[in-house]
Amino acid sequence: MITDKISNLPLYESVIPGAGRIAKAFTASEPGSAQFEVREKSYEQKEDAKRRYEVHFHTIDLMIARDGAEVIHICPMERLAPAEELPGGADGMKMEGPVQGSAVMLEKGCFCAIFPGEAHMVGGKTADNTGSISKWVVKVPCTEDFAL
Repeated sequence: MITDKISNLPLYESVIPGAGRIAKAFTASEPGSAQFEVREKSYEQKEDAKRRYEVHFHTIDLMIARDGAEVIHICPMERLAPAEELPGGADGMKMEGPVQGSAVMLEKGCFCAIFPGEAHMVGGKTADNTGSISKWVVKVPCTEDFAL
């Protein structure tokens, strides 16, 4: 996992393929120019009981906050139990387990890159227990070097 300011995203080109292009696309608000699948998401922060972990095997989830904030929990997938496949044949699976691992704040102006094998649970409440987030989730395919 990597978290940093969006302005520094191009510095991670060696571990996040296309990082510079993605940063330019985000700054211009042109998801199509990222040349990867970009999912624009907005949602309210959730109670922990309504959150679930998921893990991917062949993609990096690059989350870039447009507005608002959320807490993301990240832990090794070995600490969790497999639950079900992701819908639509997406890469990865949902995982079951209690909230654990590292808590990372994703807020406006920042990104979080979650790599294959890192289980992550999004949508957590911030310290003020209120709010929402609007973000891009860029699905970056991994090269052979990253595959599990």
